[in-house]
Amino acid sequence: MSRRRDENARAGLFLIDKPVGPTSHDIVQLVRRWTGIRRVGHGGTLDPLATGLLPIFTGGATRLIEYLSVHRKSYTATVRLGQATDTDDSEGVVIAEGPVPELSAEELDRALAPFLGEQEQVPPVYSAVKVNGVAAHRAARRGEPVERAPRRITVHTLESEGWESPLLKLRMTVGSGTYVRALARDLGEALGCGAHVVEMRRMAIGPVQADDAHTPDALADAAEEDAIWNLASEPRVFFAHWPRVVVTEDQRRTLLHGQAIWAASHADQQHMLALGRDDELIAVLSPDREASGRWQPIKVMARQRR
Repeated sequence: MSRRRDENARAGLFLIDKPVGPTSHDIVQLVRRWTGIRRVGHGGTLDPLATGLLPIFTGGATRLIEYLSVHRKSYTATVRLGQATDTDDSEGVVIAEGPVPELSAEELDRALAPFLGEQEQVPPVYSAVKVNGVAAHRAARRGEPVERAPRRITVHTLESEGWESPLLKLRMTVGSGTYVRALARDLGEALGCGAHVVEMRRMAIGPVQADDAHTPDALADAAEEDAIWNLASEPRVFFAHWPRVVVTEDQRRTLLHGQAIWAASHADQQHMLALGRDDELIAVLSPDREASGRWQPIKVMARQRR
């Protein structure tokens, strides 16, 4: 596909229920093959072990990915106490073992309580975090030392959904940048026995649920029937809380040329969506602080009409 054609590629969103096995990049490659679009990106890495909601954006909609960071993410995870691994999950090598304590429901609640709220977390050794410009997991696989700086994260909710030694089932809602594997690792250290994740599923990102997603097999079947876009979602489903304006054809052309338009003022709003006919997503707008009602396009998703 030529660069020009790819720049004009359809701005879309596929909500995928990722199975165990493929990486997030593997799923991106599949979407490229199904759609013929090279400009494709995902809205948050899932480890090969993890399942659940993986948003895949195409064309100009990839420019919306950065705004997903404001959304909380919900996960379920099964954690095995008594063993720590080098990857903090069951795909790694066991590096330490310890006796699993007997824990009552009340003791579990007390153990989980310190992990609620804003805190610092050291990412796993095997992660996509960049260390000196290199992904930590790449350096680790080459046997190089990996020094990871702690990052500020927020755990909004964290609760036990079942405890049958040595397996602990957890449900949590966390802010952007939180590693569930690292949380399991730190819980194991706090309990003095070590721990790692054996199952993990992303249940939601903001208002979008894993139940809204399609399996890769369903998308592959649709692609075979030349019906892949029948399973696409509107990229704006993640931004229902933003105000929106429906623009005229003249305003659409203005926005596509990077020029501002006039629309209703929305106090304290940082962004607004511009929509065209048939609910086409045109652009993300930002208010001009010196001219109330004047909105400048900061991300343009629409294509020029031929």
